[in-house]
Amino acid sequence: MKHTCHARGCETPCRPQYLMCPRHWRRVHPTIQRLVYRHYREGQCDDKLPSEAWHTAADAAIGYVATLEDHPLRMAELNALNECGFGVEEHKGGLKAVFRGDA
Repeated sequence: MKHTCHARGCETPCRPQYLMCPRHWRRVHPTIQRLVYRHYREGQCDDKLPSEAWHTAADAAIGYVATLEDHPLRMAELNALNECGFGVEEHKGGLKAVFRGDA
């Protein structure tokens, strides 16, 4: 089974320990990137048991990129963005994630 980037609509193959392809990962806010790295546990791709904190950070990263690319935002992503210190505002007919403070 091949692993692909988790950004909405992206089919770029990437290693299982990477959440996204380099193109999409560079678009993720540095605060969210740090949270994804902080909560990643070596071996979680093998045992399929990532922590809830990692899932929250991953959902925030996916949601952040979704807002940049005008994709719909899922409720889990909205909640994760809020938990990670981001709000979501309407912007030019779409949504924009805005950093509000440290998570």
